[in-house]
Amino acid sequence: PTARLRQIKSQSALNKVTDYYAKVIVSFIRTVLEIVPVSVFAILMEIVDIKERRLKQLPVKVEIDNLLEYAQLDERHKLAMLTQELSIFTEGILAMEKTAIGRDVINPRNILEDGLRKELVRQCCAALHHNLQFQFNIDALPQHQAACIRSLSTLAGRMDGFRSAIEYIQDFIDIPGLMMWGEEVARIIGYNVEQEANKYLLKKVFDFESKYQTAAAPIPNYPRTESDPLCVNFMGRTVSTLLKMTDAQTTIFSRECSGWFLADGQEVCGFRTISLLRRAIGVCGLSGIDKLLSFRIMHELHRFVKFFKTTVKKQGVLLEQIRDGLFPEWRIPANDSIGFYASATKKTEMLMMPVMTCLRRVGQAQLLRKMIHNELQTCARIDASKLQHTLSTLNEAIMSNAMVSCRTTNDNVLSEKSINGIQEVRDLIDTMGEGDPISTAFLQIDPLEGLPVLLALFVISYMPKFKYDSDFGALVRSNEGYPIDGWPVVVGMATLLKQFHPSYTDSVLAYLGQYVRSSIYSSSSRKQSKKEDAPHLSETATHTLIFACHLCSISKVPRSVLYEKIPQYLIEICAQH
Repeated sequence: PTARLRQIKSQSALNKVTDYYAKVIVSFIRTVLEIVPVSVFAILMEIVDIKERRLKQLPVKVEIDNLLEYAQLDERHKLAMLTQELSIFTEGILAMEKTAIGRDVINPRNILEDGLRKELVRQCCAALHHNLQFQFNIDALPQHQAACIRSLSTLAGRMDGFRSAIEYIQDFIDIPGLMMWGEEVARIIGYNVEQEANKYLLKKVFDFESKYQTAAAPIPNYPRTESDPLCVNFMGRTVSTLLKMTDAQTTIFSRECSGWFLADGQEVCGFRTISLLRRAIGVCGLSGIDKLLSFRIMHELHRFVKFFKTTVKKQGVLLEQIRDGLFPEWRIPANDSIGFYASATKKTEMLMMPVMTCLRRVGQAQLLRKMIHNELQTCARIDASKLQHTLSTLNEAIMSNAMVSCRTTNDNVLSEKSINGIQEVRDLIDTMGEGDPISTAFLQIDPLEGLPVLLALFVISYMPKFKYDSDFGALVRSNEGYPIDGWPVVVGMATLLKQFHPSYTDSVLAYLGQYVRSSIYSSSSRKQSKKEDAPHLSETATHTLIFACHLCSISKVPRSVLYEKIPQYLIEICAQH
């Protein structure tokens, strides 16, 4: 066809046809030469197996009697033979010269690099897919946790082998192996996070639209597993397993111990689990889990707002009457204050279960994000301290410049260039684990009238179902049948209040302080009428006081704010007991 196009002198059509056939030929050449990277990678895995499992690590000093034992001549001879075989494969590709086909130029080095990338992506995706499949049984949580640890350990060893293989090859074919490894793993994680997050998005990102997919090294798609059919890929299964392992209905979170435990004190998930997870899926994987948890939190908060506007709003008159009965917050309600609270919690009882479900789920996801951020921060301080300090300084400089610009120009809108720069820095900061997950603003919504009253009544109505455990340093369920845990509810409420003006937090603390003072006053009145000993705090009031202290601690609200609502000596007495 090109001869006919030349005859009619159609240069534009000739270029298009030439480009098409050139691409077809280049694709055919890549397909033929693909066996070389596959063979190279297979040899590399054998080399890594010898280096990691068979060769003994040489100590600093070796005794003459043990020299033969450490020599391992057979293994080292096989290693040398495999290395020579590897060099023969790569030498054949690199000996090829650049060839022009049409307007395209074939570079053998690029073909080799693209083939290695493709094989690396295929091997990594297969390892991630097959190892991150979990069988969960709520009745055998310790056994399930042990199986998860074994799967993560196997995957960590496998991924370390891939990394060693690609690092080993760069010395022979002059290709930046570690950079290739980092780019491809980040691309795999980013693609799977993007596809898993589609369930939370109205506008889906399909496979052919993904910015992470490339024709040279496509990321394969695997079918959903029978064990977790709701999850699209391994990232979703990992998040789902973490949520099942740390479910507030079966576990207890201890802030002091930084982990989730069973009632008998056995640890289910802690720093060691998160550290092993980082070894298995890398820093990019932990950052991807953090993003998926953020999507889940935002989804739960949207559901809560919808519930409030559709169901709670119908009880607006009731909430307004309760708020009027509690006004002002600095004064104890008139007449029978305890009876007033009992009546109010009884009338709003039908609203409490959805509130509890939302707070429990949001709090659980936030605690997992907190653990992930701590692990990322620790790794950044050890492995990339200079980068961490640079990003911290850059972040402060950007914030300072933005505030100065807003003051001088009286304009709160930043330029597009500034926004793009801030987004790039933000992504790096998230990867470093900087920032407080509890302070994240997920929603931008209008004020919800009556929310502080509803949350205060929720705390008052659920405190009898808690007891304080000094070993865990937390409020725990008083009965095994209660599907609640103290810290997830506290963190969930703190996250919800962060979506609104700080006055909402102040109002909730004021209502809780008013309840504690009312309980003491009621108890004092009964003791005086019966001429008994000095009054003491009831269990519900004590738990409410502990809840308020935990809420201030996790929300970073100064204790002085709480002392304005509750006398300081009451908090100190409660702390002593």
